[in-house]
Amino acid sequence: MYHTKILEKNQYEPAAPFTLAKLIDLIAAESSISEKRRSELCSGVRSLSRAMGLQLESTPADPRFIAERLRDLTPAAAKMSKGRLQNCRSYMDAALAFADKRFRRRQARRLLAPHLKALLDNVPDPWQRMKLRPFTHFLDENDIAPGTVDDKTFDAFRTSLNHSLVKDVRTRDRETRKIWNAFIAKAPEQGCREIAVPRYTDHYVLAEAAFPASLWTEVDTYIASRTTKAGAELDDILTEDELFGGDDDAPRSQPIRASTAKLIRYRVRQFASALVLSEVLKPEDVTTLKALVNLKAVGAGLNFFIKRAGGQRRNSQIRGMAYDLLMIARLWVRSPDADLKKLEEIAVKVRPEHQGLPESMRRKLAPFQHIDNVRAFLALPDRIIEEALREKAVDPETANRVATAVWIKIAQRAPLRISNLLSTSLSTNLLRSHAAKDAKVALFYPPEQVKNAKTLEIPLPASTAKLLDIYLTTFRPALIDAPCDWLFPARDSGQKRSSVMSDNIQKLMREYLGFAINPHAFRHLAAKLYLTAHPGRYEDVQLILGHRSRETTISYYVDLEAEEAFRHFDAVLLGLEDASTLRAKDKDSVRKSK
Repeated sequence: MYHTKILEKNQYEPAAPFTLAKLIDLIAAESSISEKRRSELCSGVRSLSRAMGLQLESTPADPRFIAERLRDLTPAAAKMSKGRLQNCRSYMDAALAFADKRFRRRQARRLLAPHLKALLDNVPDPWQRMKLRPFTHFLDENDIAPGTVDDKTFDAFRTSLNHSLVKDVRTRDRETRKIWNAFIAKAPEQGCREIAVPRYTDHYVLAEAAFPASLWTEVDTYIASRTTKAGAELDDILTEDELFGGDDDAPRSQPIRASTAKLIRYRVRQFASALVLSEVLKPEDVTTLKALVNLKAVGAGLNFFIKRAGGQRRNSQIRGMAYDLLMIARLWVRSPDADLKKLEEIAVKVRPEHQGLPESMRRKLAPFQHIDNVRAFLALPDRIIEEALREKAVDPETANRVATAVWIKIAQRAPLRISNLLSTSLSTNLLRSHAAKDAKVALFYPPEQVKNAKTLEIPLPASTAKLLDIYLTTFRPALIDAPCDWLFPARDSGQKRSSVMSDNIQKLMREYLGFAINPHAFRHLAAKLYLTAHPGRYEDVQLILGHRSRETTISYYVDLEAEEAFRHFDAVLLGLEDASTLRAKDKDSVRKSK
């Protein structure tokens, strides 16, 4: 007979926190464990803690706390071999299990009960079978029959995951529930019931179909008027700097790009949804853009997003929404001047204030304070490509690593936005002086491809051009199934998605360097390295990054000057200390000679 033994919530309540130092003391004093095993466990906990930069005396021996810090720990970051890091994780796993019997260790090697093994064997997809295995072990350990599994069973399973080193408990729980539901839908003979899959994202944006078709017809017409040069000139579109008192010499904006047009359309849907959820309008009442830009609607809609942001008024999403509404009111609806003035004031109030780099970006760039990390980062692309050239055959995985390395190499020398590099066309954006191997190579982007609407031409160093040629001739063909013109193609010969490239970049950096930055941080890093070497030369950084005005560059990077000033100040103090020490030694020598 099977019976359901759902573990109650209080059975999984975490014990009073104790530190890793106490955990080591507890294991060292345990006579039931062999001396060798005690030594291994203690050594593993110490080594892994040191690799994560944790103090034994102040770090709680809490699986969730440890798992969060193990999330991105690579052999390179830990300065260990892959095997040693795996052993240390295993020792930490075992140590936590010993200290807290509720800690859920991996049970992959434990034999399942025959009925559960038969159930798992009936899952046809190997990946789904692997993902479902921990849950079947949970059922086995708690003597739960598959036919009695319900939402409470999965709730208990998730609670048990909280006492494990699983990196992302929410994702693992959702995956397991979805796989379970897919399996029982195809195997009704198992007599199992469907399970609720929790949603952690607040999907507040209504579908386009929820609003009248007339709204989207007008949106498309408005966007079309801004994506053509004639439309742009006719409407006399102003830049943000012109609207908000920026550089007086800033040029008129060019027609918007396709990506901007797509964003405007989505923001209209976002804002219309906010008005419906705020009960300001009904979906059927949002027939035109005019309904969105009256002052009452703008105020209510922006307050909806301010509440979602926890009361924070100045953020990029709200600012973008306010700016788009202002442009619609000015260029399309032709709202009265008094209303336009109010909308301009609102847009200024929600505009984020740039006061240097945000804290999160400073933390990402912290590893580059050490020159060894900078050198390792600069040498990374060549290292990856050299390894790939030693491979006997070129497969898609190796080719993808080389493509990522080439992206890093180009971004190091030409810190472009990721959208520019990924939209690079071999026939349009790559310029060569001639066809031979020693050709001079440059990247060229016309105004319509550049954010500040200025022509961009960047010569590539000979070393970068060499790696680019190796990639194009040896590795790029393995990435595509059909001819295409993109420098960085996807498998279907389309343009590679920025999210995919970003993941590839950060994965390689963590693997080889032990730390990672996202693609946009390459631009901040370029500014940091250049201003460290050449303080005060903001005009150069402005040109390198393609900023419209010098003030934009200064607002982001002026704090970097302060960092360098403190270094110089410290050098002055060290010099004074050294001089004082020398004088003291000279006085001692004089006294001794007398």
